[in-house]
Amino acid sequence: MVINIPGPAAEGGGSACGGAAAAAVEVQRVCLPPPRTTVEKLRRRLADIFFPDDPLHGFKDQTRFRKLVIGLQFFFPVFQWGPDYSFELLKSDVVSGVTIASLAIPQGISYAKLANLPPLIGLYDDFFK
Repeated sequence: MVINIPGPAAEGGGSACGGAAAAAVEVQRVCLPPPRTTVEKLRRRLADIFFPDDPLHGFKDQTRFRKLVIGLQFFFPVFQWGPDYSFELLKSDVVSGVTIASLAIPQGISYAKLANLPPLIGLYDDFFK
């Protein structure tokens, strides 16, 4: 399907593009996907959430020990980035943690007071969300 879209007109009624009165644009037809049941949609979404890629492709042709290491790194990412963690990163993490705590503690106490609750409830709410 071809749709003709007129270009902007110049003062004399002609085209600003040097003579061509209209530009052609081709429009592609797109088919709708086949309908799926709610159960199929849920299964697909859960699979995408818990297994975004094929998590087992790294296990092929590996020794038992290497499979164990890969499995631990998949379920506990600290085993992957932990060996490269440095003191500089620790300092940055401590500064960001103190910054967030300095904002979250007074906010929790204030929200608890607004709700006529003891301030301790606001602190619990901040740390156990």
